[in-house]
Amino acid sequence: MSLRTPIWLFVNLVQPLVWLLLFSRVFERMVDLPGFTSDSYLQFFAPGVIIMTVLFGSAWTGMNMIQDMDLGILDKMLATPVTRVSIVLGQVFGSVSTLVVQALLIFLIAWIMGVDIATGFPGVLLTVVIVTMLGLGFAGFSNGLAIVMKPPDPLIAFISFITMPLKFLSYAMVPSDLLPGWIQVAKTFNPVSHSVESVRSLVIVGYEWNVIIPDLLILGGIATLMVLWATFMFRFRTI
Repeated sequence: MSLRTPIWLFVNLVQPLVWLLLFSRVFERMVDLPGFTSDSYLQFFAPGVIIMTVLFGSAWTGMNMIQDMDLGILDKMLATPVTRVSIVLGQVFGSVSTLVVQALLIFLIAWIMGVDIATGFPGVLLTVVIVTMLGLGFAGFSNGLAIVMKPPDPLIAFISFITMPLKFLSYAMVPSDLLPGWIQVAKTFNPVSHSVESVRSLVIVGYEWNVIIPDLLILGGIATLMVLWATFMFRFRTI
């Protein structure tokens, strides 16, 4: 989507910068609240910005699939010897690779702004693994939906319907101790929270393996299921 429509590339790079600059000022006094886990809201919020960028970017990748169907590109690809599995995997992994680059750029911008990464460069590499798992899950989900829905309007409505609640029902902007109990329960079923939790640990605390490993297993399981579902839907709906 970014390469085909440059405005998407501009928005996907500028919007996280606006979040970092604006939200870090608007909520900077939040660090004075009891239970806050950092003395800098920018330090706390930067992992959330990285995860939100990947969340929104991957959730919209199904639009690429719809565009290919509308332009007849998909029909031409199906007429070649390439397998259906390769087509859908190419869509998913291609989108996620772009998002990983964007996540690294945000990391760099945050570091320039003063964010200290407790685990250093190895932590950044582990963050790449985490955001890749998150991106694969939502890209697979989005592409599967695109194949089922086909017209773009229902996909736009549904993706908007699920991404915003996932963002606000996570730890992206507020520590878990400051959230209502029912949101803390909802966190168990929210892959965004698992992603933010692990990346924030790498940025602020260090290698909390008791947090990171379970989160990676959950994200890896979701990514596997969603990619398999997208592949199944592609094979089923395009025969």
